[in-house]
Amino acid sequence: MAPFATLFCENDSFPFDVYFYHASIGFYSFYEGETGTYCANDKLSYIQVDVLGSYDINGSFLAEDTGSTKSRVSYWYGIVGAIWLVYRALMIRRSYVMSTRYGRRCDELGETISQEQAVVFVQESLRLSAHGASNYQRAVLLYLIVEGIMTDLFLIIANDGWATRVQYASLGYNLSGLMLLLFEMVESMNWLSEKWRMRIKRVFFSYEVALVGELVTALGLQAFLSGLNKSDLKRSKPTALAVSYYLWSLICHGMVVMVVIGIISSVRVLWALVYAWLKHRSFAILSDPCCVDTALGVRSRIMLLSGYSLEGGVLYYRPSALKAFGMLKMEEEGSEYLIMHKLHWFTVPRDNLIGIGVITGARVEPCNERPCTGIVSFLDRRLGGPSNQTKNYQATVNQRTIKVLAASNEMNDIP
Repeated sequence: MAPFATLFCENDSFPFDVYFYHASIGFYSFYEGETGTYCANDKLSYIQVDVLGSYDINGSFLAEDTGSTKSRVSYWYGIVGAIWLVYRALMIRRSYVMSTRYGRRCDELGETISQEQAVVFVQESLRLSAHGASNYQRAVLLYLIVEGIMTDLFLIIANDGWATRVQYASLGYNLSGLMLLLFEMVESMNWLSEKWRMRIKRVFFSYEVALVGELVTALGLQAFLSGLNKSDLKRSKPTALAVSYYLWSLICHGMVVMVVIGIISSVRVLWALVYAWLKHRSFAILSDPCCVDTALGVRSRIMLLSGYSLEGGVLYYRPSALKAFGMLKMEEEGSEYLIMHKLHWFTVPRDNLIGIGVITGARVEPCNERPCTGIVSFLDRRLGGPSNQTKNYQATVNQRTIKVLAASNEMNDIP
């Protein structure tokens, strides 16, 4: 029976029409109208999507809507979605400006940068939250990411073929952003010791494991969802009526999200262990302290396992890794300071270099965050070893400017 003809259901197929809403966290829902064939032999429906849209109907409007092919309009979804798209576009612009300036700085100083170093720098500059963001600001971003995840779950149902694969990848990417943002919030609250903070960050949020779990999710999620549709959950209508369809929908979607996060996390842990052993022949790099990481604190978005060097039981950052993160040094009257690029919300000031630590030999001790000007150079030696700080260092802004050598404005003339 049109639009699908199933050979083994030729005499046991019936027309099938369904209109349903997919609730979200915010004040809107997704609407979908489908037509197709119901096969009595395998008790499955073979459908195609005729109507797709969004509507501000969470509440009484949802209860009164009986379904139709008329267009739906969601002002809330349109406004929130537009804000999210504009915000992501501004993040891409910020990353482009920072990367361009950093590349020109490398040219001015006669330094070359590899493709891996460039990718790490770009990923760092694409982080959603600015340096120094509060957890209230992160909570707003968290809401936008959650709504993006709900959108992905809906479009996975609505799409088919290659478009579904793209949506699986989008879901994995958004869940990765959710995990990272939640960890940033935990980091900023100082709930973890420095050792456990670095263990979690190196295992789950390193450059080498990024997108590995998402790729596995994109390959295997379709089989998981098909199995879920055939499970006993389809007979959970009494429960849905008891607790409300809206709440039960959130619970079921939460189950899907937790399974996907579990897959991503498991793959990342396994790959981090394999990579650490193959690269360093030791798991110590996943837990040993490093003063550079302590000085960075919550400012770093990802870790670089290949950038570590374990020598004599002491963990160091190689100069190439420091370059990848955009970290530089500045000399002042015989003293050296570790400086980095500060991420602002939307703008990229020309004087965005800040001092975050004092370098003594191969060690770095965190200092109050403060602006700096002057001639800078790339680090030409490894930095590392344990720090005197036992907890994640929460830097505070100090308005004192670090004194620099003469001709200090030269590097800030770079557009």
